[in-house]
Amino acid sequence: GAIKKMGYSPDAYVQMAMQLATYRLWGEQGGTYEATQVRPFFHRRTETTRTVSPASEAFIKTMGLRPKRDEMDASKRAEKLELLKEAVNSHVKYIGSAAKAMGVDRHLLGLLLSAKEGETTPSLYSHPVYARSKTWRVSTSHLTHPRFDSWGYGEVTPDGVGLAYSIHPNNCMFCITALRENGGWPERLSFLLEEALLEMQTLNEIGNAPASKL
Repeated sequence: GAIKKMGYSPDAYVQMAMQLATYRLWGEQGGTYEATQVRPFFHRRTETTRTVSPASEAFIKTMGLRPKRDEMDASKRAEKLELLKEAVNSHVKYIGSAAKAMGVDRHLLGLLLSAKEGETTPSLYSHPVYARSKTWRVSTSHLTHPRFDSWGYGEVTPDGVGLAYSIHPNNCMFCITALRENGGWPERLSFLLEEALLEMQTLNEIGNAPASKL
């Protein structure tokens, strides 16, 4: 409810918080998958919404690897708020395209699966950048239902995390998974997620407060 009052899409806003938290966990962005349903279509399944974008990169790098004590700096505050809004809006547009089956992932997969046995596939499919683009260090999916207290799944790459989440009227729930040998990533990421959400909330509250209140 608070996220909506700030004028954001709750899902896209939480996705940006997850980008900031995982960036602070690893020191870099990791390929991020969000499952998006293609409801208008017969036999509908999903398309990939990619959360890493030029807009999300600009936002998280301006926020930095750790919270900065510059919230009261008007120019910095305005810059961060503007970049957050751009990142959220960019993500909303991608979700909209994916829901209309205008994403790239299922299309490319369909073309690959249509290749006949023994047929040479385009060089794109063996390109290292293409392989990297399908490596999901952050696997996310949003499911909110009043009967679900918690839900989740495992990470999909050995050096990644699973991030199932629900967005309720008064709270957000996350289920974080990672391999045990990765040194307590779930515990650390849990802290970083809470930190990111609180920091973003504070940024909006200060940014939208009347000048006389500052």
